[in-house]
Amino acid sequence: MKIRKFIATTLREYLNEHDKYSSYKGMKPYQQRKEEFLKSIISFNDIDDDKIKEIFDYFGTEGYNDEEEAFDDFKDNINDYKNLSNPAKLYRVIGVKNKQAIRKDDLGEHWTPYDWNLDGDMLMSIGYENWDDETKPYVIEALVPHNEIDVIQTIIQMLSFPNEHEINLKNKGKNIKFVKSYKLKGF
Repeated sequence: MKIRKFIATTLREYLNEHDKYSSYKGMKPYQQRKEEFLKSIISFNDIDDDKIKEIFDYFGTEGYNDEEEAFDDFKDNINDYKNLSNPAKLYRVIGVKNKQAIRKDDLGEHWTPYDWNLDGDMLMSIGYENWDDETKPYVIEALVPHNEIDVIQTIIQMLSFPNEHEINLKNKGKNIKFVKSYKLKGF
């Protein structure tokens, strides 16, 4: 019992001393700094060159060959996203047996701002090769207010899979406006 008390006391003293040291040096714990940084990014307009470097520090550049390539491409994508109209027209492809099966009240969270991105490569990334013969790819167009874009998740996705050109939405796309749907040409 004395050993447990000794260990607990020693551990508590160490943790108290560690907190004092962090405060003394003016350093916040990593998790707190990360949370504050993430809260500082509400829209793509909040991202500048310095924030891009911090984003790389927190999330890495897994989908790129090197950091210079990542910086240039990521910055270009952020600038494109800053210039999206509000609401932005976004596209999504889903697999359904017919157009009537599309649930307009639950449109999903993974979108792209580029209709040119709706191709065979994109279909492979969503598992098209595993669909049965009756399931066909349908394009959904929607208008999305900027406040419905999950900026942080979009950033993470861009760094991991830069060629997907994906924008992630909050609430699985519940607060967006359905425009139309149509069968993807050529499939």
